[in-house]
Amino acid sequence: MNPEISVQIPVRNGGAAFAEVLDSLRAQDASFQWELVIVDDGSLLPVEEEFSLSFPDNVSVSVVTLKGEGNRPKARNTGWRASMAPLSLLSDADLRFEPDIVRRHLELHAEKSADVIMGARINAWSENSTAWQKWFDSRAMGGKPAGPFPPRYFITGNLSLPTRMLSDLGGFDIAINRYGGEDTEFGIRLAEGDIVLRWEPSLRVYHLDDVNVRQHSKKMIEYGSSGLKYTIEKHPEAAGLLGSDWIKPLLSAPLRPGMMFMRLVTAIALLGPIYRTTLRWMERVGTPRFLFTYLSVGACLIGLSGKDFDWNE
Repeated sequence: MNPEISVQIPVRNGGAAFAEVLDSLRAQDASFQWELVIVDDGSLLPVEEEFSLSFPDNVSVSVVTLKGEGNRPKARNTGWRASMAPLSLLSDADLRFEPDIVRRHLELHAEKSADVIMGARINAWSENSTAWQKWFDSRAMGGKPAGPFPPRYFITGNLSLPTRMLSDLGGFDIAINRYGGEDTEFGIRLAEGDIVLRWEPSLRVYHLDDVNVRQHSKKMIEYGSSGLKYTIEKHPEAAGLLGSDWIKPLLSAPLRPGMMFMRLVTAIALLGPIYRTTLRWMERVGTPRFLFTYLSVGACLIGLSGKDFDWNE
């Protein structure tokens, strides 16, 4: 088989969500040859034993098994290295596909108008969607029309690019071995080349993970202390990412009035009682929406600062 595009999915203890992902992939409107590469990233029960991997004859399915506690960048790299296709569609184990996703990614690349195609990941897809999920869908390129997107918004899940590009850039950085950041770090390296990135919001996948604002805040603290910190140290040009300059000492360079003001405001905003009170308010009320931004960015900065955060005081 000579697959034209490879769908690559890392999974660790996928459960019911991954079963739904596989069902949506089986239902793809795609008569051409394509492949599905599943990277079993240390699941307790092997993927082949837990899920049906029966697919139409035009689909090649392979499973690569990794041992250990899980490393998402390593699993991503394992996927594209095991691929036989010239295009890689990097997805996740908790995203339900619309039936035309694989075909449309391939068609958009055939137009040769962009090197990287990124579609939308929808959290607020049900009638029970929360205010937080609706806010989250508005982040980065959310709500913007089709067109170019900046490399800092590079996020996998519903994104395709030439497999050789992954190889040329060395893939994802496996030093980012905790939650989050490998996509942003890869995007920074991507920005160094003459590469065209296109946002296509009509390409939609649906996030099956019911993460709430408190769980998201905990993930962002972990990201701030690990992936964000690492990325800023590795790439000096990323200084200031997510307000990272705001947690520096008040009188450190640059001594601009605006920067000093933001550092003072940030120091107050990240005080435990203020953050916890705002979190409880947004869990109950969900408005004003800008406070979700404060909670998300604030959590990253709490993690980046290295300070312990007590959720229960």
